Amino acid sequence: MGKNEELEDKSIYYRYRKEAGYTREKASELLDMPVRRIEKIETYSQDATPLDIVKMAKCYKKPNLLNYYCVHECDIGRDNIPEIATSELEHIILETVDSLNEMAPQVNRLIQIGRDGRVTDDEIEDFAFICCKLEEITLAVDSLNLWVKNTSLENKLNGELLKKYKDKLN
Repeated sequence: MGKNEELEDKSIYYRYRKEAGYTREKASELLDMPVRRIEKIETYSQDATPLDIVKMAKCYKKPNLLNYYCVHECDIGRDNIPEIATSELEHIILETVDSLNEMAPQVNRLIQIGRDGRVTDDEIEDFAFICCKLEEITLAVDSLNLWVKNTSLENKLNGELLKKYKDKLN
């Protein structure tokens, strides 16, 4: 196995293109991107642009590619965007319910802490715990949203109908 082949095997861009069933030539056509550029992105010999990633995520039906790029390759996102795990629906729901249950008793404490508009030293420990639980809930919601996008793209969920009902509620 040559050096480029070893790198390609480790490249998420290569794997997702292959999982979508595309040759580089076909991906080039669909992405409106030169074959050589796709190869360079897949072997990490050239950085992808955000627009490249948006096109790939859509073409390969892998919305989690956007989060991967932001977390691992974007200078801004690397330190500011959490990685969203792709999980099965049952796991996402259990994590969400667990985090909500742990947070519920803390609601009154959060109100007490926030009442004066500041966090004092004697409140920091409780505040840190609450912040961590809220971050867990946020990640669970992000994971659920990613699951919905993936499942919709795989035609295993009626995304249009879900959007219709969500829009009605908003």
